[in-house]
Amino acid sequence: MKLNQNELKALKTLLSDPENRIDESLDNLYNKMISNREISLYIDGAADLHSKTAGIGGVITKDGEEVFSFSEYLHDATNNEAEYAALVKGLKYLIQLKLLNANIYSDSELVVKQIKGEYRVKHPRMQELYKEAMDQFQHMDTWTINHILRDKNDTADGLAKSGRLKGKK
Repeated sequence: MKLNQNELKALKTLLSDPENRIDESLDNLYNKMISNREISLYIDGAADLHSKTAGIGGVITKDGEEVFSFSEYLHDATNNEAEYAALVKGLKYLIQLKLLNANIYSDSELVVKQIKGEYRVKHPRMQELYKEAMDQFQHMDTWTINHILRDKNDTADGLAKSGRLKGKK
């Protein structure tokens, strides 16, 4: 069973009252739910269609402190494809690091709204990337995805641009 964000929020609110946590399993569930405030993943993609170079970048923080970052080159991808690739790679790193409760932040409104189910995924290449991301989310315990303004995503943006430049000749 997969809960949507509203159901998770309602459950977290209910369990925030210690009287509703009547046994150890409910206490453990609540602790898992509140721990996702500590782990954040900021992601970004960058693409230049003229040079056919693209890059992805991301940073994982715990309690506001950076614990891991990545910057990688992609060849011949659109900006939206790079944004999805950054999400997929970031999720894989979260899973590898066993950080399974995370808040994810992206400045790509399209990706965020597609993941939340607010926008349809129409293009076949985007459908593949969407499916890959959703497959990775299955390995997470709890997660949120949030749209942020570009100026609040400076670190991931710089990592994505650096990744793109690794392929530029």
